[in-house]
Amino acid sequence: MNKPRHRYTEKSTVNSRQLALRLLTDFDKNPGNLDRIIDKGLANVHLDHRDRRFVFEMVYGVIRRRMTLDHAMDQYVTEKIKDDTLKRILRIGIYQLIYMQKVPDHAAVNETVKLTRVDSRTEHFSGIVNAVMRALINNKKTITLPDPQRDLVERLSVEFSHPRWMIERWLKKLGLSKTKKLLSFNNERPDIFLRRKLRDISRQQFESDVRTISEPAAGYLNLYYKLKKTLLPESIRMIQQGMCVVQAPSSGWVVALLDVKKGEHLLDMCSAPGGKTALISELTGETGTVVACELRKARLMSVVEMVRRMDLNNVYPLVCDGENLPFMGAFDKVLLDAPCSGTGVLHRHPEARWVKNPEDIEKLAGAQSRLLHSAASVVAPGGILVYSTCSLEPEENELQVEAFLRSHPDFVLDRNPDVIPDKFIDDNGYLRINPYEHGMDGMFGARLRRLEQ
Repeated sequence: MNKPRHRYTEKSTVNSRQLALRLLTDFDKNPGNLDRIIDKGLANVHLDHRDRRFVFEMVYGVIRRRMTLDHAMDQYVTEKIKDDTLKRILRIGIYQLIYMQKVPDHAAVNETVKLTRVDSRTEHFSGIVNAVMRALINNKKTITLPDPQRDLVERLSVEFSHPRWMIERWLKKLGLSKTKKLLSFNNERPDIFLRRKLRDISRQQFESDVRTISEPAAGYLNLYYKLKKTLLPESIRMIQQGMCVVQAPSSGWVVALLDVKKGEHLLDMCSAPGGKTALISELTGETGTVVACELRKARLMSVVEMVRRMDLNNVYPLVCDGENLPFMGAFDKVLLDAPCSGTGVLHRHPEARWVKNPEDIEKLAGAQSRLLHSAASVVAPGGILVYSTCSLEPEENELQVEAFLRSHPDFVLDRNPDVIPDKFIDDNGYLRINPYEHGMDGMFGARLRRLEQ
């Protein structure tokens, strides 16, 4: 069987595992948004789709399972490892053995040992890498986990690769059963969904074009199609043609809270990457308008590129500070999809579990409060303000809304549109999609109405 050929630019002479090591190094040196790190790292590298998927799986997987991998490493290494590059190489090797069943053990060992020989500074690590990986194989890839009777949080932290503070918080709020379901969900490879465009292509034609790669329609207005297998968005023709976008169904239900009507004038305060903006634009139509705001131009450009690709002419992008909106008038409806801790979407952004800390939630809650106060000032009397996050934390969700309503007596919690299924509405009238309950991206939303004056 012929091995897949790698096609590189003159600047790129690395293979998939070398590239994964480089990306993991970049992340460790400058922890941040993993998508952006990978996009930058692959900018001058030409790989076929199979090799690109391998790199994505390796990088995301190693970061997702990092604590478990380090625990396994400690069991099979006699002395504490101080070299960061050796740690990364061993994580790559152990991850292949435990989590990548399609990679034969001998290939995982040989290719990982080769990684040490790429650089003269790591060449002397080849022996320890070979010994650790073969010991793991000989021991039937067994990892001894901490005793839950002695320290339950430590056991869950190592088994599911999450920081202790997150687990302690969730155990207190959710209990053991729901916490374990959430931790397990966070370690699954996320499903990818296409959101169909509302105009320029019929539902029948769209479904005919994607029938071989997606499952039947679901979600808000039956606009969402789950991909059957892992495909990179750049390989999907319908996306490049502007006939669909990548968007999770949970995001659609946030837009459903707005109940957008034709001809309405709306504000999307934190609009990047643009999926919700695009759907709002289509729903309000050519007689309506959508002002899409972002604090940073670089983030706003993702919105601009999306609406341009989808040929949406009623979106007006604007760089501005959401806490100090530059508007004198008022909007029919305002969406504040606020910056948050993202604890409802850790399966899509595994790096967040290592980047975020408890103090961030407090800081974010303060920013969210200021944004809500600012948003209230541009909602027309009788208009709607939708506040949403992809967080599971009360400080960012219901506590935020309750505090807002106490300080803004001219707003009330409004009745939710009938189109939203009851299973997504909690006892207090909030949109609440829980990963551990619904198997979907975590999402919170509140529909607030400004009273007529």
